[in-house]
Amino acid sequence: MQIYLNNSLSKVKEEFKPIENNQVGLYTCGPTVYDYPHIGNFRAYLTWDILKRFLLSQDFKVNHVMNATDVGHLVSDADNGEDKLEKAAKREGKTAWEIAEFFIQDFKNSLKSLNILEPTHFVRATDTITEQIEFVKILEAKGFLYKTSDGLYFDTSKIADYGKIVNIQNIDLQEGARVEKNPEKKNITDVAVWKFSPTDQQRDMEWDSPWGKGFPGWHLECSVMSRMYLGDTFDIHTGGIDHLPIHHPNEMAQSEAVTGKLQARFWLHNEFLKFAGGKMSKSAGTFVTLDNLKEKNISPLAYRYFVLLTHYRKSLNFSWEALEAAQNALVNLVKTIANFDDGAKADALSLEKFYQSLADDLNTPQAVAVVQEVLASNLSDQDKLATIYQMDEVLGLNLKNLKKQILSLSAEEKDLLIQREQARNNKDWTLSDALRVRLQSLGVEVEDTAGGQKAMRVKI
Repeated sequence: MQIYLNNSLSKVKEEFKPIENNQVGLYTCGPTVYDYPHIGNFRAYLTWDILKRFLLSQDFKVNHVMNATDVGHLVSDADNGEDKLEKAAKREGKTAWEIAEFFIQDFKNSLKSLNILEPTHFVRATDTITEQIEFVKILEAKGFLYKTSDGLYFDTSKIADYGKIVNIQNIDLQEGARVEKNPEKKNITDVAVWKFSPTDQQRDMEWDSPWGKGFPGWHLECSVMSRMYLGDTFDIHTGGIDHLPIHHPNEMAQSEAVTGKLQARFWLHNEFLKFAGGKMSKSAGTFVTLDNLKEKNISPLAYRYFVLLTHYRKSLNFSWEALEAAQNALVNLVKTIANFDDGAKADALSLEKFYQSLADDLNTPQAVAVVQEVLASNLSDQDKLATIYQMDEVLGLNLKNLKKQILSLSAEEKDLLIQREQARNNKDWTLSDALRVRLQSLGVEVEDTAGGQKAMRVKI
């Protein structure tokens, strides 16, 4: 099957063919672990999980690398260029190491709740300090760096096609959004590859280097990790569209300065999740977390379904009403298949249409529509179930487990059903109705059929 992906580097949809047959090198920019991610962050990870699952469904072996930025991600000028981890540590009265460990574990738990497959390699920036220093040495030896009073900087003017992934001249670079403004910089686009530790204080995270005690710049880790695990040139680099103006041009420039080769052949970017007309943002206070969803009894898998309904390159507007509608749609899907028996085989024509949708630049809305077509088709219920289960290996809605979940009843609920069946046999409709109400209060829906009672949970 031919696969087409919209490549941010070439600005066109291109046929994807891996460098090595049936082997795909995939890199995803991961979290900065100083706070809880918001659900807009998870739109990216869900998108690339769909990509990964689709590639696996097409018999590719995927070597997936994701970083965790636990050092070097700086805040705005107003905070004097302070490291986000160090700032969070001071606020919480903990060490930066403790902050990073806590939020890394929280992030991993969130991936599980969203049914996102773990990367092959999940790598902390602080685990690659030696390799990052060696990378900086190469840049220095090749003449790409210069020294200022606060660190070593990458001279972007020495890269002829710097910013080729984006029109660097037509964007607001917002100097200081990632690093403190430095009048010693030669170019506004230059970025630090090694920052010196302040002389008047000791950081939690700092290391000795040939240039003095300090810590790596934010853009460095992705250059180093992708090369370590995927080689000089790999297949696909993914990230949110917020990385397009600053992080990815600099990561790409550093990598290609060291190797003299194209870093990645395909660059994919997902659009923002919008909140009240603007992008969801922790710094602006306009964000929603997975815990916020759970507080409103919305399943993380309902959010996954919500994300699937819009193409990844289109903005997605958040509202509680839209999320609740997505949850209701997912519940209805699960309730429908809960009535289907196992034991058949998937329909090849339906699967072909489903995969063709995803082969067209991950058209998930069309793929979900194919699922609905299967439900409305003349296939047997068993064939429908087998087909949808196979589709769900890519969609990742965890339908098998959700089916078991809504059919799983407690001992008390089973006893109430027995009592209700006896009441119906005795034609005691008042008691039967009262027991139905009691079951409903426990979240169990009862349907009376010719074959007897059918009971299932109304929420996932």
